[in-house]
Amino acid sequence: MGELSRRRVPKAGVSNPMQATFMIEALIVAGCFTAFWSNSDALGPIARPLIFVFLFLAALLAILTGKVRRIATTPTELILYAVGILSAAVSVVLGEDYSILYTTYYFGAIILVSVLARTVSLERLLDLGAQVMILCILACAIVERHNLLSALSITIGKHGLFRFSPLDNHPLLTGDIFGGGSILLIRRLYLSRKILERCVMAVGILSAWIFALAASARSSVVALGAAAAFAIVVELRLTKVLFSKRAGLTLVAIAACILLYIGPAHKYLQAIFAVDSAYRGVGSGATGRTDLWMHGLSTLTSDPSRLALGAGLRSSEAESIGFSTENSYISILLDCGLFVGSALIALFVYAPVSALKLSRSSTSGSNSFAFLPSFFVFLLVQCFFIRDLVGLGNPISLLTLFFITSLSMSVGFHASLQAAPNNAAVPERPAIGMLRTRPKEAASPQPPRS
Repeated sequence: MGELSRRRVPKAGVSNPMQATFMIEALIVAGCFTAFWSNSDALGPIARPLIFVFLFLAALLAILTGKVRRIATTPTELILYAVGILSAAVSVVLGEDYSILYTTYYFGAIILVSVLARTVSLERLLDLGAQVMILCILACAIVERHNLLSALSITIGKHGLFRFSPLDNHPLLTGDIFGGGSILLIRRLYLSRKILERCVMAVGILSAWIFALAASARSSVVALGAAAAFAIVVELRLTKVLFSKRAGLTLVAIAACILLYIGPAHKYLQAIFAVDSAYRGVGSGATGRTDLWMHGLSTLTSDPSRLALGAGLRSSEAESIGFSTENSYISILLDCGLFVGSALIALFVYAPVSALKLSRSSTSGSNSFAFLPSFFVFLLVQCFFIRDLVGLGNPISLLTLFFITSLSMSVGFHASLQAAPNNAAVPERPAIGMLRTRPKEAASPQPPRS
């Protein structure tokens, strides 16, 4: 009798599934949010190792609580690991100390992401990404409010236009973070049924766009335009949008943007985006950036060994080659060589197609993968102008690593849910904040049709 009573005593600590889920998700959010501080001169040396501490603790907890699902290694993971193996070999041969160090970080991140992508579903990772963006917005509003106001007031200093660069993140990277982050917030706004959450998401979206405006990140505006066009025409399907309830709101929003530009805000937008600048303006024809692209390509083709094998991750930094490539695709080829680099680029190019197939095969009441394809389209356009497509030191690149890895195993993840009735009977529920999935999404997940 005593033995039976002992068996009935509930286990304490993180053995509670909901409690363990809360802690794992909280650690993922903490790791990605910490990446936002990694470029800060004051806090960067502390923030960078903390990213891995948080993710390591999340992965360790997932393993100890038995939440890691048995999913076969995916082609996406093989490519990501091939990048690390090649970088390790080449950087050691060439004696590139920084590339060796960064490759070590990269390998650690890939392993941790592989474990966590088998623990937390893609839908939930997208929700966590929205939470990370809300935290980044709050951090900027608290810590960088004076610089934000200076940038929005169009301050001209001795180095030209003062551009918003929160926590020492480059203005272009700022546009990338908050431009991509705004799409994650739009997804939550689209899925949510709670008025309070919708209000929070709407304020977050507006704030993210204001930050991109203050950074004078014109490439982010172009990328957001491309993502919006893709979402309307391909994801939501233009014919359905025209006859849907959202059509009126969409037209009103477009009309408001047009009126805002041709109306009283016309001169302000021209000034903050430096449209008439001799160096950054439309008339300059992007000469400086295209010159850097050509310089990067000539550097790649001038060295046969680099063309074939690359020179290791982050070997394309300005400190190493003497100039900034200003293009993620050229940076990838310089780092990884033509063969592995092309495979990595193809992986990202195919991501919106794969996400779209997954989105359209969703059998849930609401499409929990909505705007994920558009998010990848944003990245593909944005990365013509920045060099941070593959990175660990900012939240959007780190989240992208989670998303693209989880995307590759999404079918296997949901299949494992059906194969384990006990786990499927108690679906994963959001454990942090108020970002909760609709009840229809949580009930008995179905594997997408291939």
